[in-house]
Amino acid sequence: MRSIKTVLFVLTLVLICSTNLKAQNNISPPSEGNTVIYFLRTTSLGGLMNFRFFEEGNFIGKFNGRNYIRYECDPGESVFWVKAENIDVLKTNLEANKIYLVEANAVMGAMSAGVKFKLVDFENEKQMKRINKLLDTKEAVELTDDEIKVEQEKSKLVVQRGMKTVSKKLKKGKRLKVITPEMDYKQ
Repeated sequence: MRSIKTVLFVLTLVLICSTNLKAQNNISPPSEGNTVIYFLRTTSLGGLMNFRFFEEGNFIGKFNGRNYIRYECDPGESVFWVKAENIDVLKTNLEANKIYLVEANAVMGAMSAGVKFKLVDFENEKQMKRINKLLDTKEAVELTDDEIKVEQEKSKLVVQRGMKTVSKKLKKGKRLKVITPEMDYKQ
């Protein structure tokens, strides 16, 4: 009986380790001197809703359903925002050569659905399980430079209106999510 428990224990450890290694393989570091931020949608709630992501006034990507974007950028302070039926804002201060994760999930409202950023708590097993499952089963959504240019052009009015909303939210500062340098993903 004891040997069966030992075998099951070893198999469980192997399974856990292989799952964690696979997820880590989908997280790739930035090129030297840059930083990378992953925008992760880990739930299927509001799966048809399209999320569009921006850094300041620049379009950086979009997707619907469970998916994620890997975005490499310059380190330092920046403001990211996501647009669905609403706009949510994320202030960041990102360090060079580090990796950051943030969730962007649908939230249901009384009249419509929206999107909210959710900071990653690396100690929260439930949240990390969702993130690892996403990273295990999906590849990052990648848009070509040409696709990004087309979307930027199509989004001119969205950016113009969105930046007004972003400015108002930054001034109010209420419920503003902030990523600081020490909130990086430790591989």
